[in-house]
Order: sequence, then structure tokens, then C-alpha cells
Amino acid sequence: METETAWLKSPVTQRAEQLRPYHRLELVPFRGPKRAVELIRTRYVIGSDPDCDIQIKDPYISPKHAEISILDGCVGFAVKDLNSRNGIFLNGVQVSQAPLPVRGSLRLGRSTFAWNPESENEVPDTAYIAADPAMREAIQSLKRMAQTSLPVLLLGETGTGKDVLARLIHQWSRFSRGPYVAVNGALTGGSLSESELFGHRKGAFTGAEKARMGALRSANGGTLFLDEVADIPPAAQVKLLRSLENGEVRPLGSDDAERSEFRLISATSQNIDGRVADGSFRMDLFFRVAGHVVHVPPLRDRPLDILAMARRWLSESDLILDSESEACLLTYRWPGNVRELKACLERASVHARGEGSQVVLVRHLADLAAQTARTELPAQGPTKTLDEMEREWILAALDRHGWSRSLAAAELGVARSTLFHKMKRFSLRDAPMVVR
Repeated sequence: METETAWLKSPVTQRAEQLRPYHRLELVPFRGPKRAVELIRTRYVIGSDPDCDIQIKDPYISPKHAEISILDGCVGFAVKDLNSRNGIFLNGVQVSQAPLPVRGSLRLGRSTFAWNPESENEVPDTAYIAADPAMREAIQSLKRMAQTSLPVLLLGETGTGKDVLARLIHQWSRFSRGPYVAVNGALTGGSLSESELFGHRKGAFTGAEKARMGALRSANGGTLFLDEVADIPPAAQVKLLRSLENGEVRPLGSDDAERSEFRLISATSQNIDGRVADGSFRMDLFFRVAGHVVHVPPLRDRPLDILAMARRWLSESDLILDSESEACLLTYRWPGNVRELKACLERASVHARGEGSQVVLVRHLADLAAQTARTELPAQGPTKTLDEMEREWILAALDRHGWSRSLAAAELGVARSTLFHKMKRFSLRDAPMVVR
């Protein structure tokens, strides 16, 4: 009878080195040192039983927990759950059977296999859970945009993970070796808000007992993340615009300005186009921060993400969802988005573990189910989109200056080339013909 190792002597051996590059795995067991595992056979059974091809001494692993086998055509490997009691988790998501991706991790019980780990400067794909196609596309767009120095504006409801995306952009960019400085624009007015952004000298105002760098100077050489940028007070908006235009920061109480260069990422949960329209947020500042605008959809519009996140987080506590609890999660509208989902699952985990259960049931989500019927969506904003508002602003500036691009660009606070690009995008190529 042909043995498993006979494959090594077959013609297929010639393709062994052409397999996808995860034929060498690193095993981090529940107990004991790390060890390397070479996939050189057609099939491996993994479990706690001594007869398994790969034995792992882990009390959370079944005697015969899973198997890894070569795919047809020798184009890679696949993993299959052998009816284990705790399941298998591929890149944090529970699966019954799936091909192994080029890079990732496989968790069985409290032990983990990993292959082709990210380099030191890369961000793991698991940093932001995105199973929804639209969200995946948005993340790919951000990865490409991260390679430029263009300012990024993230728009979305509170709790959608804009802060996580901002940190990922920083880590994907050439500014990743520099500092990452986050500051919330929803500050109190007066000197305190300006001190947060620009810093101050000792004695600049009452209570300034020592000097402070401020966010803009602290971010030099790295990334500045302005969360809730639409809430920055008007007086601070003027100074912020000036700093973004000339790359200089003047601390409170100082006559000298200092150079500071950084990547700017902004975010807001507010209706920023409405803020610009009513004058509470400067139009020229908007053009400075909105180099590339990304709309982060609310969680209720991303059902695949709801289940992917829930399964990932619960798997960290060796818990799973049953079909009814999954349906309950999908029915709820999640006005608090990802932040609310995580808090809900943490409560459910406590209830499930308190009963000694490894399955989160509907009764563990009782508070959520009770709220589902009375949850209402937040009021909708104006019907005009941000693109429509931006087109109108550009058109109005061009009209005021007789379609002089240089003068219109100066008023809008953008470079002439940027204005030309936006005119082309909105099909504003020439002044409208006047028929007399």
C-alpha cells in the first residue's frame, strides 16, 4: 500500500518548491516552545492524540481536531475541521473547511499556526475586520492613497472605526517611522483648544506653568490625526489653515514659528458639508483636509462585517454563536456601530461563561433583543452629497473671478493644479457661454 511519504518520490515532488509559500508553518503551542512544521506530505492530522501526524498538547484541542491536506493540482493546501469540540479559526474567522491563504494564521484551541508573517513595518490584515466587499474596496483604496502625502478625510457615524483606519493609513505610509499623534477637535474654546493643537510657551496664559509642544509640532515627521475635525473652534480653524498652508506652527505666547511637516488625516461624524454651508467650518480649510474623502459605511449596512467581527472576538474567548443569536445580531440596527457591537459581545460572553456554556445564545443577548424593536435610525441630513456641494463651491468661486483659475484657487485655498484636477473631475472646463 502506498504510504504518505511515497509522495516524495513521485513526479509531484518536482512541484514541491512551486507550492504557495506557506509550506513552512510556525507552531506556537499552548505549552512549550515554538517549533517549525514543514508541509512535505499530502495530508496531516492534527490533534492531542499521540497517533496524530502533528500532536499538540493543548487541553482545548480534540484528539483528532483538524487536517491539512494538499489541494488538487498541488496548488496549495486546505484545512478541514474533523468535528472538533472547539472549532478551527482561519485568520480569526471560524471555518469548517477552507484553502489556506498566502499569509495568515490558524488557531486550534489555544495553539496557533502562522505562516509568512507580516514584516515589521506592515499592518496585519486582521487589524481591521472587513468581510463586506464595499468595505474591502475602501480599505484597498486607502492602502493606495497611503503611499502619497495627500490629506485624507474619513466620514462616518461615531463608532465605525475611523480611528483604526487612520492608524492603518499611518502604518501603511512612508511616515510610519515617525510619530502618530491623535487629537480630538471637539475641544473647549479659547486658549485651551489652541494649546492642544499648537502648543504654548510657559506663562502664555493663566495656568500655563510649563511649555507644551502641541499636536502639530509633536507630529513632525509623522502623522497628525484630527478626529472630529468639524468641531474645531473657528479661531483655531484660522491658525490651523495657516499652518497647513505654510508648514509652520507658532505656539501661543511665542513670536517665532517652527517648521513641522506631517501627513494629515482627519475624521468627523458630523455633517461637514452642512457645517461648511452654514459657515461654522471654513470652506478653504475643508479643501485643505479633503484631499481624498472616504465614506465609512455604518455597521447596519455591512451585515457580513457584523458576523465576521462577532465570530472573531468571541473566538478569542473560545465561544461561538448559534444560528438564532446570529440572526439577532443581524436584525439589530447598531446605532453605536462597531463600538456598540463589541460592548454587546463582551456582556454576552460574561453571561455565557457564567453558565459554563461555549455557545452564545439569544438569551445572552436579551438586552439587545429587547432594544431591537424600538431602535430608530438617526435623522438623515441634507439631500445634497459632498461632491455636489464641492462642485457648487468651485463653480461659485470661478464665477466670482471671471473663471480665472489662479484667483479662484487662491480664494479656495488650494493649488492651481488641484483646482484644475477638481474642475476636470466635475466637468467644469470652460466658462459657460452667454447668449445675448
